[in-house]
Amino acid sequence: MKISSVSQQQKNKERYNVFVAGKYLFSVDEVVLAKYQLFKDREVTEAELAEIQEEDAIRRGLNKAIQFLAHRVRSEKEIRTHLAKAEMEEDEINIVITRLAEMKYINDLEFAHLYVRTQMNTTSKGPRQIERELVGKGIVREYIEEALLDFKDDTQLENAVKLATKIVNRSRKSAKRQLQQKLMTELLQKGYTTELAQEATIIALEEFSEEQEQDILGEQIAKLIRKNLRYGPAKCRQKTITSLQQKGFSYTTIQDYMLEHEINFEEEQE
Repeated sequence: MKISSVSQQQKNKERYNVFVAGKYLFSVDEVVLAKYQLFKDREVTEAELAEIQEEDAIRRGLNKAIQFLAHRVRSEKEIRTHLAKAEMEEDEINIVITRLAEMKYINDLEFAHLYVRTQMNTTSKGPRQIERELVGKGIVREYIEEALLDFKDDTQLENAVKLATKIVNRSRKSAKRQLQQKLMTELLQKGYTTELAQEATIIALEEFSEEQEQDILGEQIAKLIRKNLRYGPAKCRQKTITSLQQKGFSYTTIQDYMLEHEINFEEEQE
């Protein structure tokens, strides 16, 4: 077959339409056009046509991948997933990945280092959470372990203490024991080790004095009594103590406070 004409597409200046006998046959990327010298009067065999179309599919995949990478650095797995969603064949994806690697667009080790540094500098995530995320992005264990060395112990502790302090500041109505449990739970969920979570918890609660806890207890008792007065003295006392225990105050601490401050539910009711 002989090419009768070639025209540039209006909406995409990097692609060209190829016509045979005056009829549209296929379109190609400008790089493919130049590579195969697809100009007017060029004879194209069926075998060449299949090769050209395969090369063009790879070129389209390469362009898609580069556009995908324009937003941020990606892992190989992320790019493969993106191309698969575009319904590219696996063998074509493999070729695209190889070319991207040759062009230095893909390097999972560098990606892992960058990801760890970004997460440790911009989020409150611990190393284990970052590790899980890297696994999800298809990074091999060897690269993950090397990259996590960037997250030094002192930086981990600093980040964990910042997170713990924020939790303390928004949990001012809780007993110290409940706060300790809450801090440990959230720090572990964020991916910090038990040892580091314990250390961060101790530091974050250093300034949480017994006087502060007593003040919080007093505020909570007054609030709960007002809420529970309608139940009568005995029921009011029971519900108030139960609620305080749920907030982390021990029964002994509650009783001692009530005795010391001579809290009488019958008098409160009046």
